[in-house]
Formats: sequence, C-alpha cells, structure tokens
Amino acid sequence: MKKLPFISALICAAVFLCGCGFLCLQYWNLDKHYRTLETEALHLQENNSELNEKLEENTTQLEDKENYIEGQKDYISELSDQIQDLEKGEDSDSDSSDSSAYSKSNSKNDPYPNLYADKDNLPVQSGQKYVYLTFDDGPSSLTPKVLDLLDEYDAHATFFVVQKNNEKYAEYLSEIVERGHTLALHSYSHDYNQIYRSVDAFLTDYEKVYDWVYEETGYSPSLFRFPGGSTNGSSYVVSNIIEEMERRGFIYYDWNVSSGDGSNLTTTQNIIDNVCTTVGNVDTPVVLMHDGSGKDATLAALPAVLKNLSEAGYEFRSLDKTLEPVQYR
Repeated sequence: MKKLPFISALICAAVFLCGCGFLCLQYWNLDKHYRTLETEALHLQENNSELNEKLEENTTQLEDKENYIEGQKDYISELSDQIQDLEKGEDSDSDSSDSSAYSKSNSKNDPYPNLYADKDNLPVQSGQKYVYLTFDDGPSSLTPKVLDLLDEYDAHATFFVVQKNNEKYAEYLSEIVERGHTLALHSYSHDYNQIYRSVDAFLTDYEKVYDWVYEETGYSPSLFRFPGGSTNGSSYVVSNIIEEMERRGFIYYDWNVSSGDGSNLTTTQNIIDNVCTTVGNVDTPVVLMHDGSGKDATLAALPAVLKNLSEAGYEFRSLDKTLEPVQYR
C-alpha cells in the first residue's frame, strides 16, 4: 500500500512531462509557422514595392504618351486647317471696296502717312537648300538665348515681334537687327477681336508696333505676319487688310512647317520631330516657332533642330521681299 502514492506521483510526473512536451512541440510548430508567415510577408512587401515602382514608371510613361498624343492632335488640327484654307482658294478681288478709302488718289488724307515699307532689292540665290526659321510673339527673356544658338550655326532667322507686354525687352530689337536677322511685325496687341474688326482697327494696331520698332532701332520693317495666320478673322476684312497693307509696300508671310509649339502640351521632342520630318516635304520651308515668354520647350529643341537641318545640308536664311511669300490666301 505504501507504493501507491509513489506510483501515483510517477504517473502524474509522466503525465506532466508529456503535457509539457506536447506544449513545447505545439509552441515550436507555432513558432515555425510564424516565421514562415513572416518570411512570406517580407516577400510580399518586396513584391509590393516592386509593383509600386513599376506602376509609377508605367504611369509616367502613360502621361508622357498622353502629352505627346495631345501635342500631335493640336499639330494635326493646325495642319488640317491650313490645308482646308489652301483648298478653298478664296478670291479676294471682289472684296476690295472696304479699302477704297486708302487708295492712292486719297493719299493726301491718309491717316497713316508714314506707314509705308521701303523696297528691298536683295539678290535671289539658288542651288542651295534653304530653310527659313521664324519666331513669333517675342521679344522676351528667351530671345538673347535664341540669338546665341543661331550664331553657333551662322544661322539667320526672322522675328515677328509683338509690343504689348514686351516693352521691357525692347533692347533686343536692335540686337536682332545687328546680328543680321530680319525684324518683322506681328502686331501691337495680338488681340484677334480688336485687330480684325476692320481695316482701320488693324492699321491702328500695326502703326503702334511699327513706330515702336522704328523708334527703338531706326529700322523700317516691311514684312508682317497676321496673328494666328492670314486665315483668322473675317475673310472679307482680312482680304481688304491684305490689299491695303500691300498697297503700302508690306508683305505678309504665313508658314508651311509648324513646330507645334503653339500648344502648351507640346514637348521638346514633339517640336524636333515636327520640324525635322516636315521641312523636306516643301520647296521653301518657312518654319513657325515662338520665342515669347514661356516657350522653354522651343528653346530646348532649337539646338537639335539647328544641328539636324545643318547636317541635312540646309542653310538658315531670314525672309526678305525678294522671295515668293508663303501665304494661305
């Protein structure tokens, strides 16, 4: 009977040890399972980080492509408008009555007696591929940088200037002339609603920018470009403006190659592609670009444009009155 308590104690101890062993085994299994889950969680975190990086990269690429597509849409739309206007071939001869008040027979009563362009007699050269870069809406803080880049390639260009909001950059007008470029007029205000109301409204606006250029430089410009091109405004009014401006000795220029930089969505690469791939499709490429405030993409594209076209055998010339002007009308 004395052995029973001892045996009971042994049994209890055995049961306790077995229970502890079982618990230890369960704990070990749980710890192992936890570590496995922890490792998988780390792998998932790493994979998630990689996926986020790829997502950000794809998002950036998608935004770049969307911007490129939008820029191309603007460019294609602009070209389509130009083609439609060229196909129309509107005859402006029948719309001359509005400008009769400015005929030579009425020159004594001309309200703009000094608004006449001097004749240029520059020789026409041939046998060489020429490209005519033009810059609208300046001068601005970008203009001297554009001039420096042009100097690097001994390139001459044409600057169609706007006065309103650009008066503080007037010193660059003389610099344009002194560096051998053509200084031309784009308007005083660049306000379509104002300048295309009538012939008189147009002349009032242009007399301001003409006088500004002459007073700042002593140079009498003879070329001009309509804001938005000659297809803007009423066909009747613009036809009469053209007749009156030509009577005064001025010649207007449109363009047949657009850089597409009129759109704020256009990228530097868009501009390079638009110019360099289109120049070879026309006989006398007149390229529309801008050196107005905010056209940093144009400035960034200019070195590549100059380099590519120079290597393709083009010489950069400025416009003058001896050329057959590129005009939509």
